[in-house]
Amino acid sequence: MFTAMRDALKREKLPVGQGWADVIANASESTTQGDKFRQFLGTYFAETTITGERYVQLFAVEDEEAKQIAAQMQAAVVSSPTFGTPYPLPIPQNELAGSSSEPELCEVRPHDNGDFSLIFCSARWHEDKNAYEAKQLPAHVLDTYRGIDKLVTYRKVYYQAYDVVTLRTKLGRIEVCIDAPAKAKTAEIEALPLKLLSACALHIANFKGMGAKPPENLFPAIAGMYYHSAEGKVMGLAFRTMTGSIKRERMTPDNDDLRNEKFHHAGMNAVGQKISPYELALDYEIKQHSTIATLKLSALIRELSSATPTLHGCYVTSSSFAAFEHTLNRLVTYIY
Repeated sequence: MFTAMRDALKREKLPVGQGWADVIANASESTTQGDKFRQFLGTYFAETTITGERYVQLFAVEDEEAKQIAAQMQAAVVSSPTFGTPYPLPIPQNELAGSSSEPELCEVRPHDNGDFSLIFCSARWHEDKNAYEAKQLPAHVLDTYRGIDKLVTYRKVYYQAYDVVTLRTKLGRIEVCIDAPAKAKTAEIEALPLKLLSACALHIANFKGMGAKPPENLFPAIAGMYYHSAEGKVMGLAFRTMTGSIKRERMTPDNDDLRNEKFHHAGMNAVGQKISPYELALDYEIKQHSTIATLKLSALIRELSSATPTLHGCYVTSSSFAAFEHTLNRLVTYIY
């Protein structure tokens, strides 16, 4: 997304421009900052290949198993007949429709701290919906569909997904990260992590059967993170009050923490600070890495009535791998 790129350029004190055309122009060899700009783009692209916008499920592993998985990841052999040749760049758009929808291992990426990421590519599609008023339609269409007021079309738009499985060796944690979740339907979001784990099992012996156990339950973190006033900046919240009403609130970008917003603060005092949240959006400004990240936890409201409310995944957005890890590290402190 250009908005994320623009923010990253500002942090690096590089020329921002108005869009992607300006990014290309500023990276040309003829500009005074061309070398620095291209170096930034290379690093940014490599980072966003394994971060960006993700749906994440977490699995805990014991220390000994984490060491075994690390060794197996290090020895894994990349095998991608479909996406391997141009990787890390995507294959041409016109080839995606006939390409494999099964995840193919395109990269094994070791990290300086001993962690490993496996990057899988596959072809996926989402529906592009457009609506046309009758007056916008040509005569031959109106003749075919006489008397219509509006024509709605659906078109399959194919894209190359970069799904990632990361092992945090020293933390005993596996992160299953699904690319571009906004383009996937709810049923797909549930199925894609299992599909990715099955692809991993073809390369990593210890992954066999991992999909049979549920991911970590993140639901307890929703209330815990909200009530901890120093935990990020609350940008969105959905909750049920003890008086029986359901509320959904959000802050506009660049505004203050919802916890401190006057209307919300007064309402919380009126109900004695007692609510049952089921959705939470947090922004993190991570000064150590000069970057930002967003975490979203979104459970179904019916979970509030369950004896064991559950949430098996979250949404994390960041262009920095370190910020991505920091955000998930903060999350897991609230689920045990």
